[in-house]
Amino acid sequence: MVGTGKISPDNDWVEAGSITTEQTALAVDGRDTATAEALAAAKIIKINNARPGAYAFLFRFRADGNADLDSVLELYAARGTDHYHRIATLTIVTGLQNTAEATIHFCDTITSSNEDDLFDGTTSSLADMIAHYYVRTLGFDKFLFIASDKDSNIYVDYCRLYDRS
Repeated sequence: MVGTGKISPDNDWVEAGSITTEQTALAVDGRDTATAEALAAAKIIKINNARPGAYAFLFRFRADGNADLDSVLELYAARGTDHYHRIATLTIVTGLQNTAEATIHFCDTITSSNEDDLFDGTTSSLADMIAHYYVRTLGFDKFLFIASDKDSNIYVDYCRLYDRS
């Protein structure tokens, strides 16, 4: 559970990559791992949860351009070579806070929909701060982002969280 004091990070923020090209949400016949992972690199960000025992992920998002640009991300999860299934749709909005690159802004608003409640997805959004999305792994070892609608290039960072109880 978020906020219990038993969950702690085991790494700094990791830059997972960028999405520069839109991709429609994965169709029923496109959710097997081979098909989904064969999409062009510009269309997906794939994160392997290779370190055993990660309880959850904390994600943050950045985007090129001005404040108030919005994009829609589809987040999928899979185990091994099994099929991906969507665990959330995230609408992200860029804020005013820049990264070290003056043209890249952190997203300050995340609105979730289509959530699979088992993953316990939780958003934190604060005006002109850095928004985060927390999601449990439930033992899934692959996570995949696509942008079904984007106003600019999108960057995803993550931090693995571990249960320290």
